Amino acid sequence: MPVESGLLEGKKALVSGAGRGIGKCIALAFAENGAQVALVSRTVSDVEKTAKEIGEKFHTRAIAITGDVSSKEGSKGIVEKAESALKGIDVLVCAAGFQLVPEIWEKNLHEIEEEEIKRIFETDVLGSFRLIKEAIPHMISQRKGVIIVFSSTPAIAGYGKGGAYTISKAANLGLIKEVAAAYGQYNIRAYAIAPGNIRTERTYNPLSEDERKTLASEASMKRWGEPEEVANVAVALASEKMSFVTGQTIVVDGGTVMV
Repeated sequence: MPVESGLLEGKKALVSGAGRGIGKCIALAFAENGAQVALVSRTVSDVEKTAKEIGEKFHTRAIAITGDVSSKEGSKGIVEKAESALKGIDVLVCAAGFQLVPEIWEKNLHEIEEEEIKRIFETDVLGSFRLIKEAIPHMISQRKGVIIVFSSTPAIAGYGKGGAYTISKAANLGLIKEVAAAYGQYNIRAYAIAPGNIRTERTYNPLSEDERKTLASEASMKRWGEPEEVANVAVALASEKMSFVTGQTIVVDGGTVMV
């Protein structure tokens, strides 16, 4: 269920990584709360399916855009297409992320190759930076905007695994602080969401039942989070309910990391 119906009425949102998982749930939640949405994925069938679902369920406008945020040209094209189709961008959600590769995740820090960090950084950090760089001028001209990027709980507290991912997700924390500090004068707000163990197809399905229980026990609430619960936080941040909050990282992890 959404945080509150109509929280994003009239807003125009661009969501990367919207083909599946948390990004898809955010796109659906935005539409349910009244926003027009441009959905971005490298897989055209995923975003076209989600755009169709949004139209049928919520009768609001949804634009499917195929693009890759790991290139400058791809990111520029994504923002241009979204801005042209929606006639503006009020909210940018950078949910595209490098896929979880078990072989990289399990490595100790001294075992990680530079190239592995660069591959993750290219999508998670530079992908977010590129979209923000292209969207900021539009937001400055309209003197309003909300930007949401994704971090992680290991980026805040450390974890002992997944060092290549942690390094990239930590960089996104600095990215939103810079946006908030530099562009607050234009009524542009910026946030990072740091999810804990969220039950998505890519993070939950490959695990054994014992692994699922072990990870659920990390949270004080003793369960996995749902993608819809992360999406509800994104809706709240994008709404005017958060009009005097910016530069913050919101942890969504059921009480695993308390800051």
